[in-house]
Parts: sequence; C-alpha cells; structure tokens
Amino acid sequence: MNNIYEKLENLAKSPRIQNLFAAAKEISGIRLFHNSYDFSRLQEIYLLYLYNFDCINRDIIIDKISKQVLDNKIYWDSYLIWKQKKPKKNTKENKLRELNCVVTNKIKFPPKEIN
Repeated sequence: MNNIYEKLENLAKSPRIQNLFAAAKEISGIRLFHNSYDFSRLQEIYLLYLYNFDCINRDIIIDKISKQVLDNKIYWDSYLIWKQKKPKKNTKENKLRELNCVVTNKIKFPPKEIN
C-alpha cells in the first residue's frame, strides 16, 4: 500500500503536474478530477501532496531555499515541519495585519515613516 503513496508523491512533485495544478487554481475550466466534491481519501491525500509541493516550489523561487529539499522525503517533510513551527517575521505588513479594533474615543496612528 505504501507504493501507492510513493507514486502519488512522485506524481504530485513532477513539474508537469505542478503546472497543471497551478493552472487549475487560476482557470476554472481546468479540473484535476472528474468529481468536483466528495473526494475520496486517495484524492484528498493527492491534493495534500500537491499543495505541499506547491508550497515548497514557491519557497524555492521566492525565499531562495535549496532545490535539494525536493531530493528526499525526509528533507521535504522536515522543511514543511520547520516552516510550520518557525515564528513569523515581524515585518511592517504583519504588524498592520495584527491591528485590532478597540472601542475608544481616541485614535492613535503609528508614526509616519520618512523614505
């Protein structure tokens, strides 16, 4: 039975399928499966692999992580666990997203940055 999961991993990792997956997310006429809902357990696992490899490929391109992450199942599993547990960067955008509404009669704006 593990052989099926290994084949799903390899299929989901392939550039052709990753391109098809990216296109299916962008273009409504492209479907990965005949059924649109009520996925089988195997389809759910396949979608999980697709999203995981999509995430890793994006990080390879954007964050410039090593392509060796895709060489071995232990590497990509470890990377995904590490990524999930690492603290988020405290960037200006993240701070703005963390703003909360508080009931008060005063408004305090953050200091304006000078470029």
